[in-house]
Amino acid sequence: MNYFGSCRCKSWRLGISVAEPLHQLRPRVCDCDYCKANPSAVVSHPGMQIELAGDESLLTSNQNGDRLAHFYHCAACGDLLAVGCEINGCLRGAANALLLEQRAELGEHVPIQPRLLAAAEKLRRWETLWGELIISSSAAA
Repeated sequence: MNYFGSCRCKSWRLGISVAEPLHQLRPRVCDCDYCKANPSAVVSHPGMQIELAGDESLLTSNQNGDRLAHFYHCAACGDLLAVGCEINGCLRGAANALLLEQRAELGEHVPIQPRLLAAAEKLRRWETLWGELIISSSAAA
């Protein structure tokens, strides 16, 4: 099943492809200061493919905490698009479910506290939870 969305200014489009219906996916909401300042509810599944498509010049990447993951934002409107990390040579990640057109269909949000995990535990967890993250950029999205 394919689901779509975009950031507020429409500079970046978000697409996810996953076998499960949205109501079976439970977005995770982190309670750290960075995530509170950048509202999101990330959704992923190990078989999910997440694609971000937009103008490369309007993409920023920040790191937080232990600096393992990259937080991808639209530089024009500031929306958090996805979070990702290279794991075993593959970019894996989770999408900001708040940007999906079909977000009302998602399961109940789950609070998380990844800051309480050691770096190695985070990587193991992300490897089992996150899907493939593809960033497609062009000068005119």
